[in-house]
Formats: sequence, C-alpha cells, structure tokens
Amino acid sequence: MAVLPVAAAFSIFNLWPNLDVLKGLSSDMKLKPWQLQMAVSGFCLSSLPEKLIQAENKDSAASRETGASFETDGNVEDEDYEKASIYSLLYALYASTGVVTSDKGVPYQFTFNTWGFSPSPFPEDDPQRHGKAAYAGLFDAEQVQAYLKKLDMPRIVEIGSGTGAGANLITREIVKNSKYLAIDMQWAAIDTCRTRHATPDNPGLKCVHAPGGVGNGGNQVKDENGEVVPDHSVDFVIISETHIADVKIGKEEEAIFQEIHRILKPGGFFLWGNALPTRVWHEGFAYLSGHGFQRVSSKNHTAGAVIARDEDEPRVNAYTTSVLSNFPIFSLPHYGPRCALVADRLLKNFYRHPGTALYVRMVTGFDSYMHETYQTLSANENVKIA
Repeated sequence: MAVLPVAAAFSIFNLWPNLDVLKGLSSDMKLKPWQLQMAVSGFCLSSLPEKLIQAENKDSAASRETGASFETDGNVEDEDYEKASIYSLLYALYASTGVVTSDKGVPYQFTFNTWGFSPSPFPEDDPQRHGKAAYAGLFDAEQVQAYLKKLDMPRIVEIGSGTGAGANLITREIVKNSKYLAIDMQWAAIDTCRTRHATPDNPGLKCVHAPGGVGNGGNQVKDENGEVVPDHSVDFVIISETHIADVKIGKEEEAIFQEIHRILKPGGFFLWGNALPTRVWHEGFAYLSGHGFQRVSSKNHTAGAVIARDEDEPRVNAYTTSVLSNFPIFSLPHYGPRCALVADRLLKNFYRHPGTALYVRMVTGFDSYMHETYQTLSANENVKIA
C-alpha cells in the first residue's frame, strides 16, 4: 500500500520541483487543500529541509543567535524566508486543519496567530486565552479608556490583522460599538476573517485585503469598498504581533507610520503590541516622537509572555501533531521523518515555543514584549511629519 503515496509524492515533485515554500508563495493566493499538499510534498522532496538542518555549520557571526541552529532550536535567519510566503503557507495550514481538540479536550479552530501573555482574563480552558489577552490589553491605558468614553462609535483600523481573530474579539467583547477595518496583505487570512468573523451578527467588522500591504509603494489604507480612508478620520490604529519592525525601523516601517498618522484624528491613538528586539522599541520611540506622536503609555509584558509560552506548550504540541497528521508525505520512508522534523521546528519557532530561538530571545531580554500607546499631537503643535 505504500507504493501509491510514494508514486504520488514523486509525481508532485515532478510537477512542482523548484517551489520554495519559504520564499516562493504569493500573499495574493489562498492555497486549496490539494495545492497545500503539493507545496508541502514538494518542499519535503527538495533539498531545502537538509539545508535548514545543516544551517548551523554557517559562521556563527552570520547569525543573530549565538550558537543557535535550526536542528536544535528552530532558528531561521531573516534571509532564509520571505514573510509573504511563510504567512501564505501558515494561513493555508490553519484553514485546512480546521477544528482540532486542545490538550484540555476543548474543540477550537486556531485563528489567533498571536503569542500573547499571562495572566489572561479569559478562562483557563480557552485554548487561545493568551492571544486574547494581547488584544484586550491594547485598550488598557488610562488615556485610551477616557477617550473611549467620549465616543459613540469608535472607528478602528488594524494593519496586519491576520485572520481577524483579534478584530472579532474587540468588536464583540471589548469595544462593541466600533466600526472596525481589519486589513491584511494575505488573501488566505482575509478569507478566514470574512467567513468566520465578519458574519451578519457582527456588522461592525469589515475584512479588507491589501495587496502588497500598507505603506509599501505608497499604498494607502482603503476601506471595504476600495475607497481611500480619509485623512484624520480614525480613532484607533492597531498593530498587534504582525511582521512589522521585526529587525529595524526601516523605510517600510516609516511609510506605515506615516500612513497611520495620516488617517488618525488629532488626539487619536496608535496601539502597538508585539515581541520585538528591545533596541527596535527604542528606535520606534525615537522615530514616532519626532513625527507627530507622543507616547502616553508603555507596558513591558515580556515576563508574562514567557510564562504564556510555557503554559501554552501542551496545546501547541497537540496542535502541531494535528497539523502534521494531515500530510501523507511525512510517512514516506527517508524523506518523511526528516521533513516532519523540519516542519515541526518551523511551526514551533514561529510560535516562540519553549526551547526555540525566538523563545530564548525573550528569556534573555534580546526581545521585549511591549504594549505601547501613542497619541497623535494636536494639529497646532510644532512637529515634523515626513
């Protein structure tokens, strides 16, 4: 019976032999289940898994993690992948896997691609309680709460919303009367947002696909009708655990910040939460402070983020096992076990799983999980807007 999967796997490789799932997928596509099988199988039959495993042989000076290796802790260098490709794959995996059972026996569909932190105000048996805490906590600042009390219908824009799980939480439980635009460059994520979260009983949530992302190439924030969001019309802009500023405050980040400032009302808030290199948070403060923003709140959740990863370890182990069980290629002799190891490492490193390189970055303080709140300065204040 093993002949059939072997023959099918090699047929896939012949059809799609050069696909690099870490760099070769487009954010404008949603992989169908058969395409996902082809992509993963082609990856397993390629030389890429072996190259990743042997990556620790590189000069250690070329790695930002001293002594890190893919085989031991899943370390992946930035040049080894493109974020558009890896997230296209991840969101296709999440959608294809569907409902699974958590380590506590609770059925759920994984839509919170969010690390979050502990303690969480959500029930202990909620499989995604830490990710929910991350979104709910964005609105904790005293200034934000005071501002919310003045609004009848807050307008919120999230850049890099993923599947819209956080947007769904906010519109249903945190700021129930809001009008919310959830924007992401990944079509697969927005498709999940529309089908699972922006349902008729949640009319305030709209999910918008932004090809190429916001800021890049002058791309402006657009609403669900494709219209550019007017200047100074938004109360809150959220960036939560999206792949922005993960290395530095560069031209892409500056363009995004400028677009955020364009759409925010004077006195509106930019709510930013993520685990980033600690030095990047300082770079972000320096840039934003000189370009029309003032920081009104800064909370360090790093210790709680590490605890959350520890508490979440059994769930992630169970989820990863469920994901990998969907791919017959992993049972193929020789290729299967090697590729299953690589896939397991890749998934868990992006989850900042205990023992992985990204987890260690938080433990050592190289990365800090922060919630920072910035308010736009009044129009009459003398600030530099690029």
